[in-house]
Amino acid sequence: MNKLHLVGIGLLALTLFGCRGLKVDNARIASQDDWVTEGDSPLRQHLSDVQLQPPLQERWQYNAGAGFGPGSPLILGNVVLVATRKGELHAINLESGKRVGFDNFGDALEGTPVINDGFLYIPVGWGKRVLYAYDLANARTHWTKRGIPIEAGLLATEQGIVAVDTEGVITVYNPETGDVFWSQSFGESVLVKSTPLLSAGNLVVVDTKGHVLALHPEDGAIKWTQQLEAPVYSSMSSNEEVLVVPTTRGILYGLDATGGGMRWNVALPDTTVRFSAPATDNETVYVAATDGVFRALDIRTGAEKWTFEIDAAFAAPPLLTPDVVYIGSLGNELFGLDRSTGRLLWETELKGRVKSAMATKENKLVVLTEPRFVYLFETVEGGPYAATP
Repeated sequence: MNKLHLVGIGLLALTLFGCRGLKVDNARIASQDDWVTEGDSPLRQHLSDVQLQPPLQERWQYNAGAGFGPGSPLILGNVVLVATRKGELHAINLESGKRVGFDNFGDALEGTPVINDGFLYIPVGWGKRVLYAYDLANARTHWTKRGIPIEAGLLATEQGIVAVDTEGVITVYNPETGDVFWSQSFGESVLVKSTPLLSAGNLVVVDTKGHVLALHPEDGAIKWTQQLEAPVYSSMSSNEEVLVVPTTRGILYGLDATGGGMRWNVALPDTTVRFSAPATDNETVYVAATDGVFRALDIRTGAEKWTFEIDAAFAAPPLLTPDVVYIGSLGNELFGLDRSTGRLLWETELKGRVKSAMATKENKLVVLTEPRFVYLFETVEGGPYAATP
């Protein structure tokens, strides 16, 4: 084998296996515009102050090679981080759509990772190593944990990194060392799929049997519990006053965020309907469902404000911008609706179904579609809704 042949093989290897590792410049300097956790905040509101007026134009597509969990991509600086059910994490340049980093963490990255102080904390849904702390500034693993798999997304609090495993054990880890600060259990035969949140001073977790548990973030002491009458598989949302909990039996609950009391519930006649993870602001709950209806409800009473209906199911949470709410469907469509009225402003066809949450930064919207595509859309200068939708 001659030297030229060896050089060719080396270049091919760099092409195929280059960019190994996840390195982000200035990783420890997160801006307010970065999307570092599912729903953009510990409240899981899916609420952005970015003016993202339709029509949007597709800037790029990226093939991640595998499907995604229900959570969202993350954005730090000029890098989009996307986890797949193949155990891979892809770092994509926000402007160009080109891969700038890649690493493999075993199997099934189902829950959304979280970025905290330059570190990426990654839950793994299968295998021996179930939690990674990854240093984005130096592109290396900082520490790992073995144990029970984690399918729910992670939560970063002042106390530490909160993880809930598939057996219902809630653990808070020291971000620097991985040591356990405290641990609390739901009990036996419990599964948690919903990402925990922080609201009204409570760390709130719900299991698939509808048991809601509010804990003191500092020591795990139980503050209140609530038993719902339906399973919960999607993530909750809160505006600090009301905790909105979606179920798989056609019921949406509004609980008092402080004490856990029942404020309201919306019960559909069809008990086979599954609600998606909701989005919330101070006045309204925005929630989609598998019956093809996207609903805006009064967050204090559950009363209907408006609806938008299609001939396909919804499975993913919406994303709220100041004037427009974006929602993707299982019918391979992305819609932009007037946030006040539900009027359709814009729609586009995608290559796959939308089953995951979205993320946004500046004038850009990141959308994940099954079976493997990442889209970036951005605003069109001078479009018909550029000034007022």
